[in-house]
Amino acid sequence: MPGMTPVSGRPRRVLLVGLAALTVAACGSLPSAASTDPARATGPAPRASPSSPAASALAPQLPASPAPASAPSVAPRSARSPAATSPTVAEVARLEARVAEAPDDGDAQRELGFALAQRVRETADPSLYAPALDAFHAALRLDPDDAQAAVGVAGIQLGRHQFASALATARSALAIAPGLVAAHAAQVDALVELGRYDQADEAAGEMLGLSADLSTLARASYLAELRGHLPAALAAMRRAAASPGLVPENTAYVDALLGNLLAATGDRTGAAAAYEHALALVPDHPPSLAGEGRLAVAEGRLDDAIARFQRAAAVVPLPEYVIALGDAQSVAGRQDDAARSYGLARAEIRLFQAAGVVVDVDLALLEADHGNPSDALHHARAAYAATPTVRAADAVAWALHRLGRDRDAAAWVAKALRLGTVDPILRYHAGAIEAALGQRAAARRDLTRALVVDAGFSATGAAEARRLLATLGG
Repeated sequence: MPGMTPVSGRPRRVLLVGLAALTVAACGSLPSAASTDPARATGPAPRASPSSPAASALAPQLPASPAPASAPSVAPRSARSPAATSPTVAEVARLEARVAEAPDDGDAQRELGFALAQRVRETADPSLYAPALDAFHAALRLDPDDAQAAVGVAGIQLGRHQFASALATARSALAIAPGLVAAHAAQVDALVELGRYDQADEAAGEMLGLSADLSTLARASYLAELRGHLPAALAAMRRAAASPGLVPENTAYVDALLGNLLAATGDRTGAAAAYEHALALVPDHPPSLAGEGRLAVAEGRLDDAIARFQRAAAVVPLPEYVIALGDAQSVAGRQDDAARSYGLARAEIRLFQAAGVVVDVDLALLEADHGNPSDALHHARAAYAATPTVRAADAVAWALHRLGRDRDAAAWVAKALRLGTVDPILRYHAGAIEAALGQRAAARRDLTRALVVDAGFSATGAAEARRLLATLGG
């Protein structure tokens, strides 16, 4: 269907935003599956993001059987992520037993919170946010000066997209422990997601002054990427990848982030090698499978793309993977399968919403492309009022475009592109709106840029971008 776009765009920030690097940056006692994440202390988006340090959904191993021909159905979370593959399950059980035996053990309460947060990352199960938050709050009742537990609360708030609350919590942790890098990381994430980019740059400088490691460099990379500085973003991510002592899951995620940036800078061969290396370390690693899917879309290999997105969604059915699957199915002419995939994405978003996650941007884009554009505009305006980010501005612009209000949309395009981002979703949306307004040169520029940066950003979006360019001529 023309003009469709993934709910979260490229997965810059997935719905799991907020949990990853905070887990062991604040508390290092979890097993290797819960080790410090290369993601920014946030996720998705939600590069649940290709290059954003959005939280990764760590991939438990799947059975070797092939993925189903159509989109996976909404099943109990435990059925999607076999417990036997995750040492975090045993760690949660051990800590729950310890807390039951000694409820006044603040360390155990805090560690339980981080272990449950890790399971959110592994399973994309938002119902685990509440017990994780309960554990962190229990730790803080026992010791109000536990800065690590406060960082855990900030991580849950980031995961629920409660960014103003997360900023306040991160700053409360910094008041207790000014040198706690994870608290600085949470502050940077919250500022970015609130659209306070200059403050985020300043806070990132302070953070890097304390530690130039995996999580801090990943954030520096994302800030550079948001401003369209892809070589700088790639350089920072390469430094992040060189961090010592990474467990396989962390290395795989860094490889996925590197792959995304390599693809965006024109090195598709390097990107493919990065994804392949990640998958050799962690078979069925969802961000890497999705990266391979986007490369396949860019090369017109739709059957391969569908298979990759199916595998990613079978491990962790985040909306970004499921909608990418639906887009590929749609362009391949498999409309019934695409409709099932879009329906699954809607159900996933509702699950996050029911668990207290703020999903206005995601709902806005879903409604704009697969539902009611008027509802899309309502959600997009609510998102921008709370978090005036470039992505929220883009959601407003796109909803207005789908309503035929392109002159109104143009002002929001300017807000969406104010940082100079080369994000292909934002550039595609801008180009489509400019084309509708008869701004041929601007439309050609933005549509071409979207395809150059990532011709696999969306199977339907890329197809529509090419169609529009054909109508615009040289």
